[in-house]
Amino acid sequence: MGKPFDATLNTLIDAHLGDWAAFLGARVGVPPGPATPLDTDLSATLQVDRLFRIDGASPAALHLELESSGRLGIPGELLRYNVAAWAVNGLPVHSVLVLLRPKATATDLTGTLELTGAGGTPYLTFRYTVVRVWLETVDALLAAGPGVAPLALLTNEADADLPAAFVRFRQALRSAAVPDSVERGLLGSTFVLCGLRYDPARVETLYRELSMTLEDSTTYQLILSKGLAQGEARGAVAEAQRLLLLQGQERFGAPDPAAEAALRAVTDRNRLEQLARRVLTATGWSDLLATN
Repeated sequence: MGKPFDATLNTLIDAHLGDWAAFLGARVGVPPGPATPLDTDLSATLQVDRLFRIDGASPAALHLELESSGRLGIPGELLRYNVAAWAVNGLPVHSVLVLLRPKATATDLTGTLELTGAGGTPYLTFRYTVVRVWLETVDALLAAGPGVAPLALLTNEADADLPAAFVRFRQALRSAAVPDSVERGLLGSTFVLCGLRYDPARVETLYRELSMTLEDSTTYQLILSKGLAQGEARGAVAEAQRLLLLQGQERFGAPDPAAEAALRAVTDRNRLEQLARRVLTATGWSDLLATN
């Protein structure tokens, strides 16, 4: 992905892998079953967004790519990833491209890539599945489980009446009887992901108007805070994050809420050191956070 929303999406998938596997597996015809993550490093030069195995009646691998910005050439990338994943894992591999917002679409995302030989005859046909989140219904995404439910707020249906969609989202979490700690995490993730589609002020107003207790969402507090989050231990990681924010503000200006949340989600010290080295040469917050 390489975007400020990486950390939030990865956290959602890691914490609710079963929801994602069932939702995407149904789209590609993979029988349901227990899901386990697979290594995303396919070679020295290829790394997919997510790859996991579904052990149903016919075991298969599901390859997931998430996109928030439109560009040409993705089908060719999917083909390379798909073949490499098959070679590494020896399972049928089903590739799914999830487009998170309308600007992520491109004219070549048809679901089929056909390669034509020198004589004009097709010699390879590769099929993949495209899920355009904004065209999904709120009900379909809420029904997919708590881990997928935050995407319901990114649909065209939700955009038409965001407060009503948000109420339905919270009701779905309560109906699923998720623990309070899980609900708080999902509310925070939803706040971050809404930045893909809505103006930050609109989302903040939404949370306040619905009388949500802001302290219930640690992610929300993290985004609004310009210093250390309340109660955060002042350890080496927190200090590194603080210094990176200060350095980045000097270079690029204040980060938007999603970029700041993504930076605060980085807790690996080696990764923080990589970011510190890149801050002097990066062109902006997005470029910095895309550092591998």
